[in-house]
Amino acid sequence: MTTIYLINNSLTMNNLAFPDKDSLEQKREKRILSIEGEEASRKLANYKDLQTVQEIYSSSYVMSIATAKYLAQKLELDINIQAELGERVIGNLGDKKIRMITEIQENDFDYKLSGGESLNEVKRRMFRFVDMLVKKHADKTIALFTHNVAITCLLSSWCTKGFNLDNRLILNYQDEAIIDGAWDGINIIELVFDQNKLVSIKRKK
Repeated sequence: MTTIYLINNSLTMNNLAFPDKDSLEQKREKRILSIEGEEASRKLANYKDLQTVQEIYSSSYVMSIATAKYLAQKLELDINIQAELGERVIGNLGDKKIRMITEIQENDFDYKLSGGESLNEVKRRMFRFVDMLVKKHADKTIALFTHNVAITCLLSSWCTKGFNLDNRLILNYQDEAIIDGAWDGINIIELVFDQNKLVSIKRKK
């Protein structure tokens, strides 16, 4: 069995003023963890299910690397940086809001802005990467530090879709809610594969 933990940390600083010349994607990649986010990441390093992790991968976003560093230090593992684990590229927002685009995309996985990614494109790159890891690290335990939209897109490969009263996407696996439209603090989702076949999805935190 190969176990993959999908981990994201939404506790970032919001009071950052970036130079006007920075693009939206550059600003998102540079966002750092809040003090609460750092503390949550320290505690994560002691989370019992992660003590058997043998490989650590992270997106290139500062917030993901900062979340991974405590576990990597404790387990004495390298953090493998992979662009494939990055968050959805939003593209040219114009006068639109990210929340509005997210709601549109959750209802239409093929919708995208100029220069951005559709959720189906994120789904395909995440799926290909995880499929490669399962083949490369058979029977190992792997931690992937990534992002909420990227995780949602990947999970949609196996889960059934629905929507809550706020019109936010819900994903269910075998009648259990895995994604319920809300992301708060650190989230951990466990995927277990028997060879290349997914056999379980569980939300651990």
